[in-house]
Amino acid sequence: MSTIILTPSQSTNLIHHQRQQKPTTSTSKTNSSVVDPLRARYLIAHKLASGGFGDVYAGVRKKDGMPVALKVISKRRMRETNTPDGKLPLEVVLLRRVAKVKNVIHMLDYFIHNDQLVIVLERPEHCCDLYDFISERPNGLDERLARDFFKQIIQILTDIHQCGVLHRDIKDENFLVDMRTGQLYLIDFGSGALLHDGIYTDFEGTSCYAAPEWVTCRRYFGLPQTVWSLGILLYDLVCGDIPFADDLSIIKCQPHFPSHISPECVQLIEQCLSIRSSERPTFEQCLKSEWLKNPSSRDLCLSLVPRRRRGHNSSSSKSTSSSSRGNSRNNNNNNNNT
Repeated sequence: MSTIILTPSQSTNLIHHQRQQKPTTSTSKTNSSVVDPLRARYLIAHKLASGGFGDVYAGVRKKDGMPVALKVISKRRMRETNTPDGKLPLEVVLLRRVAKVKNVIHMLDYFIHNDQLVIVLERPEHCCDLYDFISERPNGLDERLARDFFKQIIQILTDIHQCGVLHRDIKDENFLVDMRTGQLYLIDFGSGALLHDGIYTDFEGTSCYAAPEWVTCRRYFGLPQTVWSLGILLYDLVCGDIPFADDLSIIKCQPHFPSHISPECVQLIEQCLSIRSSERPTFEQCLKSEWLKNPSSRDLCLSLVPRRRRGHNSSSSKSTSSSSRGNSRNNNNNNNNT
């Protein structure tokens, strides 16, 4: 079992929270009965991912053997927000809000220590991330499958927006694919924010998915930025890679479309990638597009089991890595300007 997370000597300063529960702080008086509640509840195994945010470990819930993931975030990366319970980590607040959304990886517990936040999450089996899934088809997915995935993604985003949550890091690495069913799951709310109609002046998502208004003006509206990211992701689904590798190519916005991409799909991508944010479609308008009216097929995913990760650092949106696909993916998140 790993000894990296929260050594026993630190347990007296640990605060344990279950979902929707108020904080209770363990003290020296109660420490004998609540010794290191994290390790009392979970076995911690190998590291799954690492990045600027911290680390993610595989684990198991002791009471029932449920597989979990433990996300460890350093205090300097932890953003807080005011709640009726006092200040809480923003990622925890966002995960609480989406607790009833079907196709989101849910928070089970969280623990706060002087130096770190540990979030315990579901870890579904038989899944791979969408990046790996796409990597097995360098020319992109069959449009029937891409269409099904895109519909699922729009529905998930619609659901979390109804909960008042803006994800802000929509990309292939932040979706898991259940290889038995073709169902998608959204992960990693670490770059997220509370949804509002005003202007955002900070962005901690992945730079190559950022909209041109952020690149040029360091400000954006939440929903048009999300639709831009959807355009990048849809291009990725059908072409096998993202269209823009750097800020200059984002500003120029001249994606190249391979000849096998249908005109209806090209049209939808171009609409999502409109330079003017006011000209981008809404989710509802996307769903009414000609391309999404055509047949879709989730069964195709069963023949696309990824064999291995292709030169890609297994990490979250906070890492800096280079993809083995055509474009370099600089996931540098030093874009946060206020």
